[in-house]
Amino acid sequence: MGLLLLAGSLPLRAQTRYPVAGNEKPVALLQQKKDTYLVTQQSVFRLEHKQFVRKYQSTAPIQCAVSTDTVLWLGTQRGAMRLNTHHFKARSQTLPTSAPDASITTLFQDATGSVWLGAAGEGAFCYAQGAVRKELSIPSVNTGLATADSSVWIGTNIGLNRWHRQQWTRYNEEGVANHEIPDNIVEKLLLDTKGNLWVFMSAGISVFSGDAQQQAAEHLPTVTFIGKPGNEVYSVAYLNGLGHVFATAMGLLLLPAEPAGHFESLEPTTDQVAPKQLLVPLPSSVAGTPKASSAQLIRVDEKQRVWLASAGEVSVWTAKAFHHLLPPKAAPTLRAQK
Repeated sequence: MGLLLLAGSLPLRAQTRYPVAGNEKPVALLQQKKDTYLVTQQSVFRLEHKQFVRKYQSTAPIQCAVSTDTVLWLGTQRGAMRLNTHHFKARSQTLPTSAPDASITTLFQDATGSVWLGAAGEGAFCYAQGAVRKELSIPSVNTGLATADSSVWIGTNIGLNRWHRQQWTRYNEEGVANHEIPDNIVEKLLLDTKGNLWVFMSAGISVFSGDAQQQAAEHLPTVTFIGKPGNEVYSVAYLNGLGHVFATAMGLLLLPAEPAGHFESLEPTTDQVAPKQLLVPLPSSVAGTPKASSAQLIRVDEKQRVWLASAGEVSVWTAKAFHHLLPPKAAPTLRAQK
């Protein structure tokens, strides 16, 4: 089953628009206390007096980033860096491997404050109390994140691994002990603002909502793609009263909220194509902010404002603006995919 958006567009204006120098691909929008940071492939910017100011420029392409109290961790193609946000000096963080400058594929912080790193060809590592230890020896670590239930999730080329209650559980295509997902190649993990875990694989997309163990036994809601085959999903957020907004290569796509707040429209893994109306469109052209529709990062803050980051621009939208994107009783067209 595929999810496809079709429809026209409506003019809409951002509350605030911030041009960003360099026209670089955005990697992460991070909050550290009262400061907002934009990390791009080459730079770190901080929002100062209504503009993003470049504070650091990397010699190696940045692929991922995470914020702690006083440090920004940067995962580059040549190892991990710790960037102090007081003086913006970077220090290399070596890993206990034969390739300490391996490409860093994922960075995130767990519920205890420990920082996890995935290194290409080397596995997954955890930084805690000033020391780095290896936690997972699977070399093909592609992605990772932590969820509110204190779980740590690591996506690899041989399945999805979950660290919870001091033990690892593996979800894979073979479905050992009912822990089944459509494909072993886990390319990306995304966490929306409602706490749902989206697992993007080469052969499908699954959603963990609520208790992961119980839901796996009942079969995960799964679709084969969002938008169209091959469409890349960059990030996802949940907006109260509206639904899930995906930033994708096709533009911004909306999965409307279910009445009960669950995923009744998504079916368990199946070969059957269901002609259900699932997606509705957001504007393909946005008045005053032409880059918003090509956003690669979407983040919702505590005031329910929506931050969109694209190459060369960050725009901020009120919740009201997003809630009025679609006309009343809009009836979008659905096209079933084979």
